[in-house]
Amino acid sequence: MDHQGSFAARLFGPADRSDPNGPVAVLAGVPRAFGAFASCALVCAEGASQEQRDRRASGAQERRVMRVAIVQQRLETQRGGAETSTLEMAARLAEFDAQVTIVAADESPTDGRRTWACHSGVRVERVAVGGSTKLRRTIAYVRSVDSYCREQRFDIVHAIVPCFSANVYQPRSGLYPESLTQSTAMISPAPLRVARRWLRRFNYRQRFLMLVERAMLSDAHPPWVAAVSRYIHEQLARWFPAYPLERAPLILNGVEIDAGDVAQRAAWRRAVRAELKIADDAPLALFVGHNFKLKGLGELIDAIAARRAAAQRAWTLAVVGRGDPRPWRAKARRRGVTEAVRFLGARDDVRPMYAAADVLAHPTWFDPCSRVVLEALACGLPVVTTRFNGAADAIDDGKTGFVIDSPANIEALADAMRAALAPDVRETLAAKVEQIRERVSMRRHARELRALYERVLAEP
Repeated sequence: MDHQGSFAARLFGPADRSDPNGPVAVLAGVPRAFGAFASCALVCAEGASQEQRDRRASGAQERRVMRVAIVQQRLETQRGGAETSTLEMAARLAEFDAQVTIVAADESPTDGRRTWACHSGVRVERVAVGGSTKLRRTIAYVRSVDSYCREQRFDIVHAIVPCFSANVYQPRSGLYPESLTQSTAMISPAPLRVARRWLRRFNYRQRFLMLVERAMLSDAHPPWVAAVSRYIHEQLARWFPAYPLERAPLILNGVEIDAGDVAQRAAWRRAVRAELKIADDAPLALFVGHNFKLKGLGELIDAIAARRAAAQRAWTLAVVGRGDPRPWRAKARRRGVTEAVRFLGARDDVRPMYAAADVLAHPTWFDPCSRVVLEALACGLPVVTTRFNGAADAIDDGKTGFVIDSPANIEALADAMRAALAPDVRETLAAKVEQIRERVSMRRHARELRALYERVLAEP
């Protein structure tokens, strides 16, 4: 079977129109200008397979230092956890005999490639991606990355954004069809949810990347997948049932965090509770996230209100993040819990909030492996989250936290938050915290990635 031909056919050839994840469904309605750019991307696809075979052949030779490219289109850490994780991961990989290049986009149309060192053993290479739309810039980025990686002949091309040259794919933000489905799951009523999904058809950048991802994972010789959680395994099984899961080892996401010593945590707790004007024994729930709707803030406000209506002990909810608080303040006012919900904005250091809170409430609708959950556990803070969060893998359900089935189950969310206050939950977490810190550390994550890279290069 011709590998290059099959790859091209899957990417741009005929497909079943009933397949919601197929090229016809993905590209329906895309402007005609897309075709010219897509044909350029096809050139990348047809050159990638031979390059991958060459890398596998050369990888059979012993190396002391491994040359790794990490493909991440955007590298602004203020955007969120994915970009921060990339930089932390690269720095830790450098400790395991890897020379790491992060290949990011320089979206200024007049500038060329920009290179600088951001850490010992790590450099950032920005490739020019001129274009008048997000779609054009993204296709230009995919082309430029493929050309650059083939030119540099990296041992490993570790793609976080779908990339034809990848021999390792790590969908830190989840697989695209799952993201498209879950990002509208919280919208009600149902007709509005259907309308929003229909409007998503016009996000051509996302649909292009979904198409590239589909081609990668459906290929006869697909890249290995570094699954940051079991939720990624579930997504692979749901959307790409033919993908061999033995090529998708579970490598739980990791974080870098210094939880502070006992005295520091006590000082943080006093300071935050003084700021909020609440007693030391008053129940305090913490929400951390920028996308308030997707992360379940609305459902969390409902849970706070449900506890108030049941005449149970009143909670305070501290909300940390860049989201617009106005619609959520209005919801709190409608539910009669205005004074209980405090919007604190974004904070550079969240550790004092972890120390002050009694539970991290993260009832997300979609999160392949939430950093804040891992950070909270490493700081000894019990967590309540949902099965749509891959970081639930790090929770011993019922002992160090609670995993509910759906954010929409307000009663289960409120009950889980109440249960997290039990002293035995804190005691169990305190007894296991050192073990948990190692399990969720970025160093452990990088070490397991390095072992995966060795498997990739040993592949015939």
